[in-house]
Amino acid sequence: MQKVIDLVDLELAKRLKEEGYSIPTQYYYQDKDLPYSSKGLKKMKNDEKLNHNSFDDFIYSAPSFKEGVEWLHGKHINYESSVVIKFGCKNES
Repeated sequence: MQKVIDLVDLELAKRLKEEGYSIPTQYYYQDKDLPYSSKGLKKMKNDEKLNHNSFDDFIYSAPSFKEGVEWLHGKHINYESSVVIKFGCKNES
């Protein structure tokens, strides 16, 4: 099962949709409150996968972060991630 922490954030999900991402995913974001459902990250039942980006303009497919970034790179689309990873940094005072 996919760990939620491994998924793209809403910002990257929107960018993927804008760039034409159409691979079926089990998770998706709904960026609009509806009478029957609040906005946020959602999961399909029974491990079903759909291309959520083909639905309404407020629904965004949520692949894993790795899949999303690799897809962008494969299409030669630059994406400046809001995720910052620091290795071996020392605090120098």
